[in-house]
Amino acid sequence: MTFSWRSQQASHFGARIVKTIDRFSGVSLYYFAIPKPSFCYSQKGGERRISMSSQDSDSPPVEEQVTPEDVVDLFDELELPFVTSKMVAREFNCTGQTARNKLSILVEEGDLERIDLGGRQAAWFQSDYEAATEIADQLREYLDLTELNTEHLAAFARQPYKLLPKGENEYYVIVPRFVPFSVGHLREQDDAWQTFIINKYVNWIEDIPDLIRNKIDLARRYDHALVEDGILELSDQEERDQAWKDLGGEDGGLHKRVDENKIKIQRGKEFDIIAKLIENGNLPFAAQPIDESELREEPENIGLRPYQKRAWEKFRETGQVGVYWPPGLGKTFFSLYAGERIDGDKLVVVPSSTLEAQWERRIREHCDKSWKWEVRTYQYLTREENLQEYQGENSPKLTIFDECHTLPADTYSSLSTLDTDFRIGCSATPYREDARTDYIFALTGIPVGIDWHEMLEYGDLEFPEVDVFLYQTEEDKRKDIVQLVDEGVGETLIFCDGIEAGKALATDLDVPFVYGDTPKEERMEIFEENRVVIGSRVADEGVSLENLDQVIEYQFHGGSRRQELQRAGRVMHGSDVGEHIVQMTDQEYEKFSQRLYSLEEKGMDIRLERRG
Repeated sequence: MTFSWRSQQASHFGARIVKTIDRFSGVSLYYFAIPKPSFCYSQKGGERRISMSSQDSDSPPVEEQVTPEDVVDLFDELELPFVTSKMVAREFNCTGQTARNKLSILVEEGDLERIDLGGRQAAWFQSDYEAATEIADQLREYLDLTELNTEHLAAFARQPYKLLPKGENEYYVIVPRFVPFSVGHLREQDDAWQTFIINKYVNWIEDIPDLIRNKIDLARRYDHALVEDGILELSDQEERDQAWKDLGGEDGGLHKRVDENKIKIQRGKEFDIIAKLIENGNLPFAAQPIDESELREEPENIGLRPYQKRAWEKFRETGQVGVYWPPGLGKTFFSLYAGERIDGDKLVVVPSSTLEAQWERRIREHCDKSWKWEVRTYQYLTREENLQEYQGENSPKLTIFDECHTLPADTYSSLSTLDTDFRIGCSATPYREDARTDYIFALTGIPVGIDWHEMLEYGDLEFPEVDVFLYQTEEDKRKDIVQLVDEGVGETLIFCDGIEAGKALATDLDVPFVYGDTPKEERMEIFEENRVVIGSRVADEGVSLENLDQVIEYQFHGGSRRQELQRAGRVMHGSDVGEHIVQMTDQEYEKFSQRLYSLEEKGMDIRLERRG
C-alpha cells in the first residue's frame, strides 16, 4: 500500500498506542510510542484521503449482503488498524447508517472497540494492533523518526493550529494539511498547509470549536443596536455618538440624533444601515413574533424534522429568519410548512424560471390553498412597476426569498422595500464571493444554521464520492465523457455552462440539453423523464432532483466555490452514496482548483485521477 501524509494522517503506528481525547471540534489527538521518539497525529473521523478500491456502480443493494465478517476482512484489505463508518460505507457501497449498524454488532460481540473522536465522529479498532507495527515500518521509509523533536510534540498536541488576526472580527486558522480539520472558509491550501477564515458569519451559522472561540474576539461593535421604523436604537448616548461616527453620519445615510440613545435614519437608507451594522457584528433586527391569531392549523401532508422544528420556533419568535442548510435538508419544505401555517397571501421570489415552475408545482402538490401563493423571479421584481404590485393593500403576509445569495448587490436594496409582515431567506451557501455577505443577512433576518456533521451522523445527509478527472486537452475530456455516460448507472446530470458546447455534447451523447431557451414548463419534465440530461446554469440553483445518482461537471464557472458546492449538493442525499465527477484539463485545474475548496472545507474526500 502507498502512504502519504494526506492518506495516512490517521494511521495508528508503533508498538504502543497512547490515546488522549484532547478535543477541539471533533479533532482528537493520539500519541504513538515507538522506540525512543514519539509522533503525534490528528484525526477527525478518519475519513479524508484514504485510498480504497471502489465497488462497481452496478452492484446490487448491500443492506443485507454486508456481514460483520466482511467488515473484519476490510482491515486486512486496507492494511489499517482502524475504520470509520464512512470508509465501510464507501467500500461496500452502502449507507452510512448500514455501516454503523454492522460496526455496532462487532462491538457488541467484542471483535471491535469503538472510540469517540468528538464532533459525533468515531473510529472502530481491532483489539489486535499488530498492523500498527507494519504501518510504522512503512512510514519510516518516508520519515527518519529519530529526527523528530519530541520536546514540542506535546505543545502541538494541545494546539495543532495557528490563529492569526485578519481584520476586525475575522481570523486566519492555519492548520497542517495532514490534520483533517476544517472550520469556516478554506481560503487556500498547498501540499503542506491549509488556511481557513473564521468571522462573524461563521459564528452565526456554524459551530466554532470552543478552544478556538475562547481565543478570539468576535464581539459586536455595540452592546445594543436595533433598527425599527426608521430609527436606530443604541444602548446609551456614548454608543449613539460612536455609531453616528462609524456609520458616516449624514453622508452614510443617517438623518439626526434623537433622544439620548437613538438616531433617525434617512428615508430609503434603512437597508444600508442594517447592512453596515451587520458588517460591524450586530444583528439589528426587531423581533416580530407571530401571533396565534395569524396561524392556521398544521398541514397534514408536511411534517418537520427536529432541526426544522427548531427553525420554526425561531421563526415564530422573530418573524424573519435566514435558513442556511446544506442541499437536500428541506429548506423548501420548511418554507412550504411555514407558508401553510401563516394565514394570508404568500410571495416566493426565485432566481430562475426553472425554479419558478418547480415551486409552483410543489405548491399545487402540498398546499390546500394554492391560490394564496404567488411565485415571481427576482428579475421580475427589480422593475419598479412590478414591485409596486405587492405594496400597500396587496402586500404579502409572508415573503420567501429562495437562493437569496444569487442577487446582484443593488437588487437587495430594492427588495428590502417590499412591504411584508414576515420573511424567510433560503440558501445552502450564504457567503458571497464579492464580500457582500452582509446584504444576505440584512434582507432575510436572524440566521438559522446547522451542523453538517450532525446531519451525516443522523443519516439525513450523505457526502458523495468526489472524483476529479484530469486531461491534457479538451478533446481528451470530451472523448472520456462519452465513456463515463456509457458506463454510468442511474440518473445522471451533466453540467455544461457553455450553450454551444452543451448543444454539441447533447448531439454526441444523444441526450437532451436544458438551457435558457428551453420552455420553463418543459424543463422539470425533461429532467425527470430522462436518465441522462445535460443542464446549463439553469440547473444550478435549487433544482430538486430527488433520485439523482451522479453529477458530472463538464464545464463550470471558473473558480466559483458556491457553484461547486451547489452542484455536489445535487447528490448529497441520505438514501445512498452519490457520485460527483469534475472533469478538468490541466490548465483548468491550475487556474480553478480553488472551486474545490468548498468541498474540502466540509470534510469531503477528493480523489484525483488522470484519464487523458
